[in-house]
This record gives sequence, structure tokens and C-alpha cells, in this order.
Amino acid sequence: MEQIYRNEYGACYAIQNAPNPICTLQLVVDSIGIFMSVDDLSHLLEVVRNSDKACFCEECQGNPCNKIWCSGPMHDLCLKIDEDRLKQLEDLIVGTQFTLNMNQTLEEYRIG
Repeated sequence: MEQIYRNEYGACYAIQNAPNPICTLQLVVDSIGIFMSVDDLSHLLEVVRNSDKACFCEECQGNPCNKIWCSGPMHDLCLKIDEDRLKQLEDLIVGTQFTLNMNQTLEEYRIG
């Protein structure tokens, strides 16, 4: 595993020879590791950035939800999260995407 990005809340790693060739990232928050694809990470960022929208479930009753709920074909993720952790999770995802894209851009334009 190669660390891509880290902050106070967690870290994201690139997985070499992943058992599932689509899920080449592992997002670690607290003590939980979640295998995901680059697309899954992008989808999670959308969920995080839209988390301030009103939720009309029985528990929230029109208030913003205090959970991040993200579903995909390979996983269901539900994190109970406060505003500070939400910002840290967004930073973790954005920092990971920046590093991944930076390495890809540098590789694409590498001379030699």
C-alpha cells in the first residue's frame, strides 16, 4: 500500500495488486478501511458536499442529516459525522483526488 493523502481524520492509500482490480483505493477513517474505486471516491465527495441539504426521513424531519450515506454496487457506507469531521472528510477526498490527478498529469507530460 502506498499512502496518497493523509489528514487528522484519516488517510487514503493506493492498493497494489488489489483483489478487486476496480477498487484500487483504500479510504481509512478512524479504524475502518473501505476499498473503493476512483469513481466511488468521486461519488462520496458529491454526497459529502450535498450533506447540508434537508433530509425528510423520520429522524431528521427536514433538518440536515448528521450521517453520510453512500451506496454503490460494491458497498454501503453510513458514517455518523459532525461538521468538523465532515470538513476533514471532504479535505481527505479532495486531497486524494488532487494527488492522484497530479501524478497522472506529471506522468502524461513526463519528458524522457
